[in-house]
Amino acid sequence: MSDRTYLPVTENANPRTEAALARLRKAMAEIEAEIATHQGVYPYNFGRVTQSELCRRADVKKATLQTPLHKDTTRVQILAWLDTVTAGLTVTRDATREKVTAAADTLAAEVHRLEVELQAALLQLGLAEQRLEVLEMERAELLARLAEKT
Repeated sequence: MSDRTYLPVTENANPRTEAALARLRKAMAEIEAEIATHQGVYPYNFGRVTQSELCRRADVKKATLQTPLHKDTTRVQILAWLDTVTAGLTVTRDATREKVTAAADTLAAEVHRLEVELQAALLQLGLAEQRLEVLEMERAELLARLAEKT
């Protein structure tokens, strides 16, 4: 998760409340990591990161955020976090599909480039192995000549 703490840390908090906040923090970190892993595309919920999606991932009922304890603190901070996370995301299905397709095309080109590099490396390896065989034969011949002279 980013270096900002989005959810409150309360002293003497109810254990259930603290557990819910911990699950929300964990889900936020996982969502950010998945977005980073998938080149800026959230891979679930058609690419949309919403308050409902965060609650689903954290196994916290969305209504919990409407209670007096969370309405002016936790919920506000979650909305701020959502604003920062979704700022770089494409939020429509079509835009998400285009971004995923572009990433897939880039990966296909990268796979092709790596296959070409692999073929070149295998060719160089074959040539090096042939050269090694020639040098080993020359070495054996030189050792034989040396043995004859002694």
